[in-house]
Amino acid sequence: MAPALLCIDSYHLETPVSSSPKPKQASKVPRISKLDFTTYQNEHDLINDIIESLKLSGGCIIRNMYQKSTLDAMEREIRPYIEATRKAEKDFVPSSTKMVTGLLSKSRTYALSVAGNSIWHRVSEHFLTSTLSKSWHGTQSRTSKSLPQLSTTVAFSVGSGTVAQGLHRDDDIYHTQHPASPTHHLGRDTMLCLFVAGKKCTKRNGATRIVPGSHLWDYKVSNADAEKFSHAEMEPGDAFMMLGGAYHGAGANTTANEERLVYAAFATRGYLRQEENQYLANDLDKIKELPISLQRFAGFGASKPYMGWVEMDEPVKLMNGDAAGETEFW
Repeated sequence: MAPALLCIDSYHLETPVSSSPKPKQASKVPRISKLDFTTYQNEHDLINDIIESLKLSGGCIIRNMYQKSTLDAMEREIRPYIEATRKAEKDFVPSSTKMVTGLLSKSRTYALSVAGNSIWHRVSEHFLTSTLSKSWHGTQSRTSKSLPQLSTTVAFSVGSGTVAQGLHRDDDIYHTQHPASPTHHLGRDTMLCLFVAGKKCTKRNGATRIVPGSHLWDYKVSNADAEKFSHAEMEPGDAFMMLGGAYHGAGANTTANEERLVYAAFATRGYLRQEENQYLANDLDKIKELPISLQRFAGFGASKPYMGWVEMDEPVKLMNGDAAGETEFW
C-alpha cells in the first residue's frame, strides 16, 4: 500500500492532459496522465480517460477531485484515531508512519467519498469484474458476473524522519503472477488502488516513488531494474489511481515537521479474500447506516455465483431486511 500520488519529472508529466484527447500510447516511454476533474462535463469521459491511462502506464492522477470541505470533514472524523494510534512497528511500514484502518465505520465522510467514490467504482468494474460464461446446469447455460469488492481501508499519517519504503507490488498478496506483456489486457489485474491527498505531498515529505509501465513487467522481474522513478507530488484534493501490479514505494520524509496525510482504498475481485477483514474491522451498526450498494461493495453482498452467503442469503439482506431487495445468486 502506498501513501502518496504520482508526478514523475523524468517521464515528462508536467504537461497536463486535456479532457478531449485520449492518452496516447508512447512508443518507448509510458506517460501517466494528469487529468483535471473540473474540466470534464461528465463522468463517462473522465472514466474512459482514466482507464486508458491505467492500461498504458499503470497509474493516473486526477487533479481537484475532492473539495476542501470534504477533506476537512474527513480529517475531523479521523484525526482523533490518528492521535490515538502508535507509530508502526512493522518492517514493511516505516516506523514514523501512523495507520488508521477500519475506516468504513470510523468516518462516514471517508466511507461515502473515498470507499464509495463512483468514479473509482466504475474504473474498478472495468479492470476487476470477472465473467463466468457457459456454466452448464443440466440443459441450461448460465452466465454470471462477479463485481469488485473493497479490500482495504487505511489513512496514512507519515511523520518527519520516516525512511523510504522498498519498491513493491501491492497485488503480490493475491499471488498474482502476470507475465510480461507489451500491452495491457483484461484479466491481468487483481487490485486497483485509490489514494486521496489530505495534505500536500512533496519530494521532501516522502511522496511515493513509482515506475510507470512496471504493471506490464513479468511478475518475477526484480525491482532492482526499476531505474527510472521519481517522487509523487500532489496538492490536497488530488486523487491517484494505480493498478496493483505497478512497482512503487513511499519516499523518505526529510522535513522537520511536515505531515503527509493520505486516505486510501483498495479494491479486488469479488471472489478473492479481502486484505482487511471488513466484518470484524468495523462496527456493524455503522455499516447498516451506509447505502446498501456500499454495504455490498464492502463485502456484505454476494459474489455471484453463490459466494459469501449466510443461511443461503446475502449478509446485506440479513442486516437490512426487505430494504436490501431480492437476492440473485446468478
